Amino acid sequence: MKRPAPPALALLGLAALPLLAQQPAAWVAPKEERQRANPVANSDEVQKRGRMLYQRHCAMCHGDKGKGDGPAARLHAERSKRAPQDLTDAKVQAGMTDGEIFWKLGSGFKEDAQIIMPSFTEEIPKDEDRWKLVHYVRALGAQK
Repeated sequence: MKRPAPPALALLGLAALPLLAQQPAAWVAPKEERQRANPVANSDEVQKRGRMLYQRHCAMCHGDKGKGDGPAARLHAERSKRAPQDLTDAKVQAGMTDGEIFWKLGSGFKEDAQIIMPSFTEEIPKDEDRWKLVHYVRALGAQK
């Protein structure tokens, strides 16, 4: 016969419910976007352009080397309750396809009215350039 949980444990379980409700939403690309392959062939020139775009638009939060430690990372984490991702982390790299990275660069991410990551379609209007940035993000993962 199972014994009921002590009241203190039951209260802890109930107290955790609001915390569970406040967990950040998942940011997952639609299936068709995840399945997209990068149409841009990788090369030294592609990496050079991708690096320039990364430095201009991403390093502020993700850091020069992609570790999520850019100059705005701490403020971003305090404001959004989400730290910028470490793009060198093998789990992060393995968890996203090239198509998903491309989609995230274009769609951005908001929770309620708060921008977690902006869309870069205006700042990087050419799809080809965003695909080059995808190649550079992949190179950050390979550096580890």
